[in-house]
Parts: sequence; structure tokens; C-alpha cells
Amino acid sequence: MNDIDTEALGWELIGWDSNEQAAHVAGLSRVEILSIRDLFPGREDDLLATAVHEVPPALYSAIRRAIPHLEFREGLEYQIGGFRLSV
Repeated sequence: MNDIDTEALGWELIGWDSNEQAAHVAGLSRVEILSIRDLFPGREDDLLATAVHEVPPALYSAIRRAIPHLEFREGLEYQIGGFRLSV
């Protein structure tokens, strides 16, 4: 990630429904990502920006402690991913 401008990155927590539609989307800040990145030991970068990471229900409580405004809706499967913002 050394060659990526971290100021040009954004992140989303996405809840997918059974029809593979994004039914719940929440934007995340760099500070929020830094507060939860250690919950994903298999990550390949410090900012969770180079892959999509599954968020199993076992992590919901820990993520809510770090980012209290987040919610997880029943029946959805969640992922966190980074993306390059449009400039």
C-alpha cells in the first residue's frame, strides 16, 4: 500500500441480502478502519483496502464497541472493503 495515497481511499461496510443485493451500506472513515483492522488478522494491508473482508457475526460486538454508530441487520451477510475515491 506504500504507493497508494491513503487520502484517496474510502471504505464501506456492506450488508448483502439473499438476492446478493447491497441492502445496507455504511461508510467508514480511515480512523474507524484503524480502530478495527486488528480484528482481521488475515488482512494483507493495514487499511483493509486491497481486498474485501467478510465480517462474521462473531465480530459484530467487537466492531460495535470500536464504532458505536454501526449497526448490523439480521439476515444480511456483511463485508468491509476499501476503494479508491473519485477525484
